[in-house]
Amino acid sequence: MAMPFRFYAGLNWIHSLAAVIAVGTALHEPQLWPVPFGKLKDAYTIRRFWGRTWHQFSRYTLTLFGPHRHKRSPWDRDTSSDPKEMEREPWVTSYIRLCNAFLCSAFMHTCGDVVLQFKIWEITSPTTGSLQRANHPNIIGFSIPFFLLQPVGVLVEDVVIETGKWLGLRKRGWVKVVGYLWVSLWISYSTRFFSQGLKNAILIAYPILESGGAGDGVTVLERVADKSFGIDLAATIRSWFVG
Repeated sequence: MAMPFRFYAGLNWIHSLAAVIAVGTALHEPQLWPVPFGKLKDAYTIRRFWGRTWHQFSRYTLTLFGPHRHKRSPWDRDTSSDPKEMEREPWVTSYIRLCNAFLCSAFMHTCGDVVLQFKIWEITSPTTGSLQRANHPNIIGFSIPFFLLQPVGVLVEDVVIETGKWLGLRKRGWVKVVGYLWVSLWISYSTRFFSQGLKNAILIAYPILESGGAGDGVTVLERVADKSFGIDLAATIRSWFVG
């Protein structure tokens, strides 16, 4: 669970910095920069973790394909105030919508895998111009298992929740404690499929430069962050995933 918490802190830091700049220069009003993450206390189910606690930057984009309701989170099964949607949707439609959302998310993060892969190829062979792919780790697709496993976790917990309701169990304090443990265990389990490979890739793509200067393979974004804001972007990214 260390990696998600580091990413949580890092993204909050970047969002806060951007908000201070945008609001401080009168480019935006404060209400245009709401907090990116929800409350940790809401994360006692996987559905609530993704729908309320984790960042919602892609909340509506993820409903681009498949059955969905306008301006609704793909993991929210609650009925809306729209009279046309007062009836609870069939569970099959709900899970198809959920699976489509995580499939789109897997695709989006795979694009990030591709960017990181090119960064690895560039940093490992900057002078020859050749892509010696056989000698370097291939991380394209590393993110896919994590996101495709999430609907499975939601399905498991929904079955358990419905069984609990059938047995007459109520939402008490101990139930939420069990829920927090369940979410922690599931996220830790599903993260293990790509965490080590991602850490190794980050170590190669964003090496620590002993000279302290900009080396080969440094991107324009890294140079701008360093010159304009004094931010060592490579070290920041390393800290999110490697520690």
